[in-house]
Formats: sequence, structure tokens, C-alpha cells
Amino acid sequence: MFPIIGATPIDSIKPPQILEAIRQIEARGAKEMAHRVRTHTSDVFVWAIASGICQQDPAAIIRKALKPTDPKLRPACTKLKDARKVLTSTEALNDIWWATRLASRLLALTAARPGVIRVAERAEFEDLDGKQPIWRIPAGKMKLTRERKRDAAFEFVMPLSRQSVETVKAAMEASPSPQWLFPGIGSWRKAISDSTLSKHYRDAGLAGRHVPHGWRSSFSTIMNERAALEDRERDRAIIDLMLAHVPEGVEAAYNRAAYMPRRRELAQVWADLLMEGMPPPETLLPR
Repeated sequence: MFPIIGATPIDSIKPPQILEAIRQIEARGAKEMAHRVRTHTSDVFVWAIASGICQQDPAAIIRKALKPTDPKLRPACTKLKDARKVLTSTEALNDIWWATRLASRLLALTAARPGVIRVAERAEFEDLDGKQPIWRIPAGKMKLTRERKRDAAFEFVMPLSRQSVETVKAAMEASPSPQWLFPGIGSWRKAISDSTLSKHYRDAGLAGRHVPHGWRSSFSTIMNERAALEDRERDRAIIDLMLAHVPEGVEAAYNRAAYMPRRRELAQVWADLLMEGMPPPETLLPR
């Protein structure tokens, strides 16, 4: 750290400088060390803030931009170029059920949990032709305590990017089911199975590199890194909120409506970054 920031007054150090130093540690493959160094650096800034020497902790801002320490269970590509390659690989396979392709694209665009994508229903999407399209996910489908799953107040409202709306509309047009957005190949009365997307990613050659759930890590890492580079500390909490990470004790209303304009902006930024050069969703449908 010292060769990069040692000569800089502590109250002048910015998040991008800390991130640059940590990235050099990550580049050696020392991910655990990178996290420890960030923690120790943050401790120094906390002491400096308490002592009146500086006013912010840039090491705290970059925390979510670091590569995960244990990617074994849910490997993910956390560089934008690699994430785009993942999406291209999953959509290039031949003889794939159209619902699988579109579900995979919506998964990447929204960073929702795969289990929620799988059972997405037509009735959950609102204002698709308006200025504020949303996906209203019932509490029962969210990762919540049993008590909260029964409480409608804990539904999750997700703002949709333009590309997400296009994908949802394409699925609605193709789906013969009056309920499911992504019906199974054997019967439109059931949604695609819980193993469909995982098998799809393995067939695309992504085993050990990226799993369906990995889009959440891709979104979090890439968008948090942008927030750090642009010195937007508030975006870190909003990115967490977009992943339905709600701190304990926070009222359900916070989960439902907080920071919606900024969440919508970030969703569009992510979609524009990820979908650059990608064909429209209609090309994923059978001809």
C-alpha cells in the first residue's frame, strides 16, 4: 500500500487509489490477503476520522468491489468483458429451449436469484409500456424468514431496465402459459425446472467459471467497483438493496420503495454495460 498512497496526505486519499493498490495484491492471486489489507487500511482511516485528521474511509467504500475470497461454491466472472462472454456463450448453444435462453438473459440483467427467475409470473410485471416498469416479486418467493414470507409487506419491487422489459415482453409473446413467463419444455402448466439453468451453464462450458447464481456477484462486484472509481459511496447501499439485501430491523417499506429513482438508473447502467453489442431478445426465440 505504502508505495502507492504513502506520500499522499491521508485526507486526500480517494477510493480509486486504495482500489488500485488492492488490485495489485489480487493480481498475485492473494485474495485473502487483499481483503485483510483492505480491513487493516480501513482501521487506519477509522482512527484518523476519530482523531479529526480526515473525514471519510475510502477503504470501506471499495469493500464490495474486491474479488470474493471463496468462489468455489458459486464461481462468477467479475470482469465486465468476461461477463459479456458468459452471456454470449449461454445464448450461442444450439437446440436450447427458448425459455431457457430468455430466463438466462433476464437473470443476467436483473441479478435476481435463479429460483425467483424460474417461477416468474406474467402478473408480477407492471407498467411495461410506461415510464416506470417494475417486477413486483411476492414475499413468498423471496429469501426471507418464514414469518416474513407470509407478510405481503415484504414483497420486493424491482425497477426494470429497457433491456429487461424487452426480454420480458419477448417471453410473454412466446409463452403459451397464462401464468408462467418461462414454461417447461414438457408442459406449459409448469415452470422450467430448478436444474434447467445450471445444466444450461454447464453445457455452455462454464463449469467452475460461472454459475447462474454468479450473476449476483458479477453485478455486485462490477457496479461496486464503478461506485468506488466514481466516488459514489451512497451507491454501495443501493446496490445491496437492489440485490434484496435488507439489513435487520429495516422496515418493509424501505425494501419496497427506497431509492427507487437511483435503483432504476443503476439498473439501466448495468444493462447498457452488459448488453453492448448483444442481439435483441427476439433473436433468441424459435424461427
